[in-house]
Amino acid sequence: MLSLIGFVLVVAAILLPCYVTSPRESRERILQQDLFTMRQILDQYTVDNHRHPLSLDDLVAAGYLRQIPVDPMTGRSDTWVLEWSDDAKTPGIIGIHTGHR
Repeated sequence: MLSLIGFVLVVAAILLPCYVTSPRESRERILQQDLFTMRQILDQYTVDNHRHPLSLDDLVAAGYLRQIPVDPMTGRSDTWVLEWSDDAKTPGIIGIHTGHR
């Protein structure tokens, strides 16, 4: 009986770190996919419209997105950090990052 309890404790000690890190790793994988897709959409919008979008709402209004996605790291859609063009002749969003710090 004592060895069974010891075995269960060893197995729990091995599996607990996997359980704790797994949700974060899942969110990070989703974030990578979302960022890749969002950057492709930003590029496609720029090519199609000959200008950068001025907001994420522009992407929704133009039909490139159904809605602004939720940042998987913050759980909110309004925490994205936008990277802006430095060129005054072509203002707008050129990149996007998670709002998670």
